[in-house]
Amino acid sequence: MEKMMEKFDYAVIGSGPAAFMFVNGMKDSQKRIAVIDGGKFGGICPNAGCEPKIFLEGTVKTVLASRQLLGKGIETPATINWEDLMKRKKQIFNAYPDGSIKNFQANGATSIQETASFIDSHTLKVGDQKIWAEKIVIATGQKPNKLPIEGSELTISSNEVFNLDTLPKRITFIGGGFVSMELAVILNAAGAKVDIVEFADRPLMPFNPEHVKYVVEEMEQQGITFHFNHGISQVEKIGTEYQVTSQQGLVLKTDLVVDASGRVPNLDKLNLDKIGIKTDRGGIVVDGNLQTNMAGIYAAGDVVSKNPNVAPKLTSVAQFEGEYLSGYFQGITEKVIKYPVTATAAFTFPQIAQVGVNVDEARENPDYKVVDHQHMAEDDFFYTGTNDYNAQLSLVFDKTNRLVGASEVSQSAADDIDNFVHLIGLGLTRKDWADKYLPVFPALAYKLRYFA
Repeated sequence: MEKMMEKFDYAVIGSGPAAFMFVNGMKDSQKRIAVIDGGKFGGICPNAGCEPKIFLEGTVKTVLASRQLLGKGIETPATINWEDLMKRKKQIFNAYPDGSIKNFQANGATSIQETASFIDSHTLKVGDQKIWAEKIVIATGQKPNKLPIEGSELTISSNEVFNLDTLPKRITFIGGGFVSMELAVILNAAGAKVDIVEFADRPLMPFNPEHVKYVVEEMEQQGITFHFNHGISQVEKIGTEYQVTSQQGLVLKTDLVVDASGRVPNLDKLNLDKIGIKTDRGGIVVDGNLQTNMAGIYAAGDVVSKNPNVAPKLTSVAQFEGEYLSGYFQGITEKVIKYPVTATAAFTFPQIAQVGVNVDEARENPDYKVVDHQHMAEDDFFYTGTNDYNAQLSLVFDKTNRLVGASEVSQSAADDIDNFVHLIGLGLTRKDWADKYLPVFPALAYKLRYFA
């Protein structure tokens, strides 16, 4: 027997960062809100993405830093006990979905752990019931891509890597994006032999190629092997191992194959075609208010199709969009969404990070000046002390001498670049920050005074 249809002011499909910030912003609105998710509450980031990754990176960075200093004050570098590390990771993160549900409920929302699909522009089929809402927000994020190759079913996604109880001796990653590069560093540091097969001639395509080169070089020194310009054609199970073959003739024997060929919008269960919501390769098409072509249906987070140079698909951007919609729905703002300056980083070792105007594009544009600091370890003892001799920073200035872009490769690049985000976002000049504040010396932020 079908349950009676329940009515809400707003229904959010998905429970990740966009949903969280939306509900948090609506907590005093007295509106009825349903948050619906057929998977683990909290979304990919805390369950199989950025949060467990940064947790593991804390251990891995410590281990690799100790290796970097071998013979320079460190006699015996640290090692990783994978089983112990994963046991601790599960103790911390396994409780997250239930905690996420409680957080939504504490903010006044009704949480429903079922898969949702559209019946019409106001009605959703949710499990064995129907839900009606005045407005619906699609925030289903992305899911791992699955390559259409022979033996694709023999591969796992990055999601499963975070739950490996035992560490395979040999691991092959297909793809050289954020996910595979970060996980490769983690697994290699733990003792696995890692190969990365990438179709392009380099990994980490959104980043400054000159800085990516040093990431690759140091990862190779750590023992990771790269195979560029190879497209995978087949994965086979031969006995107890796997064989990965490329179209160009590369053959690799391995114990685990991770398809890290990217992520795609998570749309397939929503029944969007039935109601005519427009999508493209990047996801759901929205206007400046994040509304789809169907009145009353909005989208936020990684499921949205957007310009990666303006709004990259990051947790921070998804949260910003959730905040925006909560304000827009309550009449706090009527303006179209305007994205702030957004920094991005890959937590490899060394890290690579950037913000603002692309360094490569700036070099070709006479309206900008690029200042390169190619030997940071010679200018700052912080980098000398960690033996970070490949640390490099590039800064982009406009004709008024305002900082408008930055890119860095170093062991601390993510935190370093964060020091520049507010300078760019606030439009400060060199004189502004030189005259108005003095950071702690010799901490990282102080280098703004002499590197910039």
